[in-house]
Amino acid sequence: MYSIRPYKKRWYEYNTQHTIINSFVQLSKSTRLILVNASPEGWSKSLTINKYINHALTVTKIHHIEIHEELSIGKLSEILYLLPELDSLQIFSLSFSQSTCLSKEELEGLLFLSTKNRITKLFLKKIALIEELYFLMEIFPHINHLQVNLIYSMDIELFVRLILIHIMTKSNHPLRLLCFPIVAADDEMVQKLEKMINVENLLFDFMMKRVINEIYLQWK
Repeated sequence: MYSIRPYKKRWYEYNTQHTIINSFVQLSKSTRLILVNASPEGWSKSLTINKYINHALTVTKIHHIEIHEELSIGKLSEILYLLPELDSLQIFSLSFSQSTCLSKEELEGLLFLSTKNRITKLFLKKIALIEELYFLMEIFPHINHLQVNLIYSMDIELFVRLILIHIMTKSNHPLRLLCFPIVAADDEMVQKLEKMINVENLLFDFMMKRVINEIYLQWK
């Protein structure tokens, strides 16, 4: 099912409250595909998810995708292979286990993704391990905007510290904006994070702000 709706601000449009998208180029690159059920069981034998995506591509190019369920690495590779011009990816969660052994085909698929995809914005809504985030950052090496819902058991300061240390180990990593929604976010929390970053020299030219229950960390 396809629908045409008035354009609304999306999760990756940080600090654009007064920006109006009115050019043809901007609008042509705003097309979004939403997959509510990407599992094989949710599709009929005559209409697979691959056929659905290919049919959508006969109508328009797709630059943004939202996947509202947990996906395996193999299925994610399969979907993204069909959509090489994606700029943003929102995914509910990724089936990932440190004990999982990837097949040769899965490894080849991941290598293809890491070298060919153009995704610059990633939103992961649910993670169980920080390693999942590291894993996705390797698959999508061009990410400059990362939004993630925090691990329930992880301290916010530890989370920010681990992410910043991780990108420090990568030469010229493009990530420049980190966003994390927190129900109990307040100005005191922002001040504590700013102090930690300064004391530990994790960043030197950065800005942090809170918008309702979302904290944004941006740097140069």
